[in-house]
Amino acid sequence: MSSAVVTMVYDEPVFFPLWHRYYSRFFGPADMYVIDHQTTDGSLDEGEFVRMEAEHPSNDRIWRTRLVEDVQRQLLERYDVVLTTDVDEIVAPDPSVGTLADYLRSFEDDFVNCLGYEVLHRTDSEPPLDLGRPILGQRGYWFRNPGYDKPLIATVPIRWVPGFHQREDGLINRDPDLRLIHLHRIDFELCLERHRTRVSRPSDPLDVAAGRGYQNRIVERAPFTEWFYGDSCFEELGVRIAPEPIPLRWKSLL
Repeated sequence: MSSAVVTMVYDEPVFFPLWHRYYSRFFGPADMYVIDHQTTDGSLDEGEFVRMEAEHPSNDRIWRTRLVEDVQRQLLERYDVVLTTDVDEIVAPDPSVGTLADYLRSFEDDFVNCLGYEVLHRTDSEPPLDLGRPILGQRGYWFRNPGYDKPLIATVPIRWVPGFHQREDGLINRDPDLRLIHLHRIDFELCLERHRTRVSRPSDPLDVAAGRGYQNRIVERAPFTEWFYGDSCFEELGVRIAPEPIPLRWKSLL
């Protein structure tokens, strides 16, 4: 089975190196596709991958989703299976059943949904992240977030809702052994700085009106702290932040 991975990046000095470090274990440079949305900070200057330029004046989730759909569709003309991720997402099967390479080699479904887990930095007991060391070993807790049960691995083109959280047709095919590990909250200060970088680019008015990606526009420390520890972003679906220990077998993944 031939496979490719694709992501989209705008100024990601923390998460792109982590993304590249993980996925380059399973994909060759010619099979790693990075859509560069006008990155200016040099975060894409290191590492080997296929760089795809994209220009758009705002942070527009609908534009972004449709562009990635087009890229996924084109890649499926050359690859058997394509994995689509945000740059702060690590997709991995349970280490007890094998690696991502093993999973993709035997993948036969049209698509699959991951089970979403968000790593949470507990500043009362955990120091800031040391990016020179394996990162999951520095954090003790994550929480289950079904809002991130994204359909990301596919052998057929997918039409996503903006944000890639689900298919437009509502179809679901969860694999209990496949995780999406969301790193957005892995470090409090790095997360706050990332939000501030994101608001430096205008948000699409339709996104703002619909509340899409509202969390990325929270940049003042007090409301940010309230969001970081108290808002799963899927509260309306009954999803609450309920930290649980990260099992030891996952700690060496990244």
